[in-house]
Amino acid sequence: MSYTLRRPAVAAAHAPRETIAAAIEGRRFTLALQPVVAIDTRLPDHAEVLLRPPAQPPRAFVAAADAAGLGAALDAAVLAMARTLPQPVSVNVCARSLQQPGFARTVLDAGATAIELVRIDAIDDLAAAVAAIAELRAGGMRVALDEVDGGAASLALLQAARFDALKLSGGVLRTAMAGPRGRTLLTELLRLAAATGARAIATQIETLPQLWAMQRAGATLAQGWLLGAPAAAVPPA
Repeated sequence: MSYTLRRPAVAAAHAPRETIAAAIEGRRFTLALQPVVAIDTRLPDHAEVLLRPPAQPPRAFVAAADAAGLGAALDAAVLAMARTLPQPVSVNVCARSLQQPGFARTVLDAGATAIELVRIDAIDDLAAAVAAIAELRAGGMRVALDEVDGGAASLALLQAARFDALKLSGGVLRTAMAGPRGRTLLTELLRLAAATGARAIATQIETLPQLWAMQRAGATLAQGWLLGAPAAAVPPA
C-alpha cells in the first residue's frame, strides 16, 4: 500500500497523533492504481489501490498511523474513497485493523468487493483475524493474503483461514529465478494455492523472463512495472 499528503512534509514516525488524524479525516492523500493482469492474455483482471502521502515513504505513514491507534481509521478512509472508482479494485487492509470488533462489518458496508490483507506480522489475535476473514468471505468479499513468502506468519494464517488469492512476495520471485531451492519454494506455494482454491498472483514483475518463469510455474495473475506502473486514480465526475 502506498500513501501523498497536501501539506508540509512531516516525518511520519514523529508526526503528532493530531496531525495524522487530521490528514486521515481531511483525506489529504491521493490514490493510485496498479493493474493486476491475467498472465496468459495480459488482459486486466482488477487494480490494486495504492495510497500516496506527503513526501515520505508510504510504509512510514501507515506505520505511524498504526502506532497512533489510527490504522483502522486510515483503512476505512481509503475504503470510502475507493468505492468511487469505476473499475474493479482491491484495497489493502491492515491485519491489525481486521482484529478490531466490528471492523469486518465496516469493510462490508464500504461497498468494496476485494481486499488484500497486509502487515500480517501485526496480528496478535489470530482467532479474531480468522473470524473477521470468514465474515468478509461470507458477505461476498474476496480476500487476498499479501506478501506470501513461506514464512511463519503467512503459513499460520493459511492453516487457519481460507483466501481467494495469494499474492506471492517479490522475494519468492527473486529466489525462484536464482536457483533450484527457490524454484522448489515457488512450486510448493503454488501447489498450496491450488489445493486451497486460491488464485496465485505473482508480484514485482519487471522483466519478460520473470513473467515467463511465473507463467511456466503456474501463476495465473501478475502485477509489476512490466505490466503497468501505478497511475493516479481519477474518480468518476
